[in-house]
Amino acid sequence: MHWGYLAVLTALFPPVEGLSDVSRSRLARWVVPLRYRLDIVTRINQPYQPFGGTVVIELRSERPTKKLVLNSRDLEIRKKKGVSLLAKGGKPVAVSHFRLNAPLSRLSVYLKSALTVNATYSLKISYTSVLRNDNNGFYGSSYVDQNTTLAQWLAATQFEPNHAREAFPCFDDPIFRTPFEINLAHPHEYRALSNMPVKRTIRHSSLAHFVWTQFVESHPIQTYLVAFSISKFEKPGFTSKERPGCPISTWARPDALSQTEFANQLVAPLLSFYEQLFNSSLKLKKIDLQALPSFAYRANENWGLPTFAEEAILFDSELSSMADQQGVARAVAVMVVHQWFGNLVSVVWWHQIWLKNAFALYLSRFGVHALRPEWDYKERHALQLYLEVLDHDAHVNTDLVAQLVADETDIWSAYNEIGERKAAVLFDMLHRIMGDEAWRAAVRRYLVIYANRSATASDFWDILQMQVDRNGRLGKGLNITRTMESWLMQPGYPLLRVTRNYDDHSAVVRQDRFFISPQFKHRAAKNPCWWVPLTYTCPSCQELDSSTASRWLTCPLYPSREIQVPTVRLEKVVESAGEWLLLNVQHSAPFRVDYDLRNWQLLNETLSDPVKFRQIHRVNRAQLVDDLFNLAWSGVMEYPMALGILGYLEHEDENVVWDATLVNFERIDNVAKRDHNYRVYKSYMRLLLERQFQRVLSLYLSNSSGNMTHRPLILQLACQYEVPACVSLARREFEKGTPAKAGWMTIRERETVFCTAVKFGTEAEREAVESMYHNSNFAAEQESLLTALACSRNAFALERVLKWTFESVGIRRHNARKTFMAVVSNSVGYSLAMKYVATNMQYIRNYCSNSTNKIVNLLRPLVERLSNAKELDFFTNYFKEILQDMHGMDQMIRILLERGSDNIHWQRTKFRAMLKAIRDIILWKGRES
Repeated sequence: MHWGYLAVLTALFPPVEGLSDVSRSRLARWVVPLRYRLDIVTRINQPYQPFGGTVVIELRSERPTKKLVLNSRDLEIRKKKGVSLLAKGGKPVAVSHFRLNAPLSRLSVYLKSALTVNATYSLKISYTSVLRNDNNGFYGSSYVDQNTTLAQWLAATQFEPNHAREAFPCFDDPIFRTPFEINLAHPHEYRALSNMPVKRTIRHSSLAHFVWTQFVESHPIQTYLVAFSISKFEKPGFTSKERPGCPISTWARPDALSQTEFANQLVAPLLSFYEQLFNSSLKLKKIDLQALPSFAYRANENWGLPTFAEEAILFDSELSSMADQQGVARAVAVMVVHQWFGNLVSVVWWHQIWLKNAFALYLSRFGVHALRPEWDYKERHALQLYLEVLDHDAHVNTDLVAQLVADETDIWSAYNEIGERKAAVLFDMLHRIMGDEAWRAAVRRYLVIYANRSATASDFWDILQMQVDRNGRLGKGLNITRTMESWLMQPGYPLLRVTRNYDDHSAVVRQDRFFISPQFKHRAAKNPCWWVPLTYTCPSCQELDSSTASRWLTCPLYPSREIQVPTVRLEKVVESAGEWLLLNVQHSAPFRVDYDLRNWQLLNETLSDPVKFRQIHRVNRAQLVDDLFNLAWSGVMEYPMALGILGYLEHEDENVVWDATLVNFERIDNVAKRDHNYRVYKSYMRLLLERQFQRVLSLYLSNSSGNMTHRPLILQLACQYEVPACVSLARREFEKGTPAKAGWMTIRERETVFCTAVKFGTEAEREAVESMYHNSNFAAEQESLLTALACSRNAFALERVLKWTFESVGIRRHNARKTFMAVVSNSVGYSLAMKYVATNMQYIRNYCSNSTNKIVNLLRPLVERLSNAKELDFFTNYFKEILQDMHGMDQMIRILLERGSDNIHWQRTKFRAMLKAIRDIILWKGRES
């Protein structure tokens, strides 16, 4: 068995894509771990929570060497007899000494004689440590059992990307796959779980009231997929035996077990769906899904023991919204897809971590849609990712999808959520280009070729190319690698400018990079170019919603000194000059579109008609709305035209369209609310929302038929902009106790009611919501109540929420960003948040485990609300002074501060023009009424 595994690893050892720059910082690949045995004793019920034990690693070396190097971090190894080495058969190999290199997390073992090539040895290391408190490695956590009101401790692991070394010395590199035999000693009243089923439980020979839980040996897996936990989770909430030989259980704190049923019901059908889709069966002995209180990550796909934050997997049919339910389904689907993309086929190094995560993110939508087609989840999820990518990738300072990971200190920079989402959007583009049959065949071939191996993006592009060469769909001269590199290897995305010829019904399309902050574009690379598949539709087109690429906007194959603006001419795109033309049908690729004036007028005529506007598909309407906001913000379009077209929202009733407005209204609100003219913008929003609010309310009260999916969003916006009828409704429903009783409202609508009650009510109402939070046993409801508490106009109460958030006096880690964003969004809370960050950055750094990405994501809402040069200067100097020692922070600071600079530039150059357009609209509406 070990020789077969060694052969697989040896096949991987020739140089692999992207590894040349990082090989020096990695472990030697010619020392190969073959098997691990872990024996760990955890004294979870003692002060400082010590743990320790031994790890025995069977290994071989392909070279004669007198030095073994592996990973170890924050582990104490005994100086005498802490490290020993045995040859096969039990013959000792003398160890000269060992040395720990803390900065590199390296343990070097020096031998008195060289190892024999390809002989098997057993390296035994005894060590001790204490449970960590940063949600990484082997860490401790606590929760309050609502049934007993007592605090309960648990220990769990989070090893991805390189934290297994904090639990046991190991070869902590994703290139190695190794079987693990795990034995855990713990107090007998606790239960241990790991990747594999329990083999047996026996008494500890020397520790009273301790037992050993011994697990079946795993098949070869990477160290970052190893997982184990010790807790008082006495029994699973639900166990499914739908898959023969593979029980599926869901675990949570005892008082939340009833909320695990929905997630449990999803796993087996999703596994069956993907096994059929991929034509690949999984051989799992069991699956234990574990909901961890205060888990700092949303989920991790550990083999056989996936872990989740509570709000990612717990579901209450009475309290949860549809979005909550879809979020649980997505989290489980992502975990299931990871069993193939990430576990079966893994990455060669962390610079390609985006590949497995983008696969899981993209392919998860198909499983969710197959289980619940009535959700239209595939459409909603695809549009959501598309809009998020366009929003974040429109700046000069934006990250590439594939980040260089020169050494292990750069690993966290590779975890780029927006990059992964962009890659998922590009997978969608590829899927459409190739067609379903060729795409599915390529994915299946990829899984067959690279099963139980590591692969790169280039490996996948080559397989895709092979498939499109067979079916000829891509067209002559078009290449998958070239196309994908144009999107992956340069930042941003294109703005396509469409100029129609209304005499011969043709159109010319040209591209340049879109910038939401045009004042900074001189800092970006010149003349970028993307290979863009073009789709279009019009009223007379036969297939209105076709997203098949009919033409391409290509790039020059050879660089030229002359500036070349890539263009393409589309012939006979419409039948008559009076028809509108629409490009990028249902976001076939990530770009924005600007049309000539006459085409915008034609689109406006259709959108403004309460009946004809449906001729344009709801997804395309969402794209148009998002484009209009961004074209106006960036100065490509004037606000009178943009707001004039957006006036059609008065009769828009699709949730996907209104969802597209949220981030854009918020961007304007961030700047406008701190200006003395904010009342003008608020009046415009009330005017836009009043008719919509009355409509959704009357439909509910009369039990009439009609599209109500956008009701929670309309209620949120209407109360946010203080539409009197909405504020009155919210306060009335709160006084009646409707939110606490669930009633007719979803959890999202209850959050609006709670927020409005806290904002406009008395201290008694705020205290009532705070009491609900402390008594809540449901993660999504807790998050909703915290957000509502942040609506308070009481400075003392907001300071308390901030202190809870970062000083761990009551708020779980996964609630932090949303809670902080809610405080920052509050006009009273913004200055308090700035003050708190300025004086308590060490709390925040500790809370974020000194992770650059986590700190940036947390602080982004604060910077995105900057509105004057004084605040920008403060943060520029403060970040450079306080965060300069953090790896990769320079680029992150530039990304953050560009958002603030953009706000200031917009306020100086566009805000007055927008206000004038708004005043004209209000005046015109007044005359019309």
